[in-house]
Amino acid sequence: MRLASIGKWVAMCGIVVLVLSIAPMGAGIDPHDTWWGTRWKWMQGALRPEHAATPVTVNPFLLYLGMLLSVGGMALAWRRDRGASTALAATHRTSKEKRSGQIFVGNIAFSVTEQDLRALFTPYGVVDRINLITDRETGRPRGFGFVEMADDQAAQAAIAGLNGTEMAGRALNVNEARQREERRPPSGGPRGGGGGRRW
Repeated sequence: MRLASIGKWVAMCGIVVLVLSIAPMGAGIDPHDTWWGTRWKWMQGALRPEHAATPVTVNPFLLYLGMLLSVGGMALAWRRDRGASTALAATHRTSKEKRSGQIFVGNIAFSVTEQDLRALFTPYGVVDRINLITDRETGRPRGFGFVEMADDQAAQAAIAGLNGTEMAGRALNVNEARQREERRPPSGGPRGGGGGRRW
């Protein structure tokens, strides 16, 4: 961000130099007026359609210097901002890809273990992690859990192939896990059913 700020300041300095390269002249210019006053009156007159054009002289050195600073500063600021936006988009895309490999598995029989789920999902790809949710107070299984696959393609294949599959007498509910929201979900309702629980 520091380079972007420097580029913007350089561009502003270039615009000031461009203004300085123009010097009004002619009978309508008061030779006793201040330097800024002369240019201010010239700018006011130039903006009026009915006002006659006041002749000016242009300093070529200041003109080219102002153009160079303006274009160079804007290019530096634009390139820096574009690079930051690209990096932010890449980070967001990587984070989304990581979340997309997480699967919610519901309606799990209480007798099913993590090893059983790993054996069920492994034919579809590498299983990174399995988390069977248990009750905090009693330690009993709550009938659902999460499986994290190594990549999105493996996760999608597992969802398509295992959703509705019977395991230990129950039809599994297999869906893509959604990112946890800020607000807490409402309490109550079935523990094992429903799709797309938050990770």
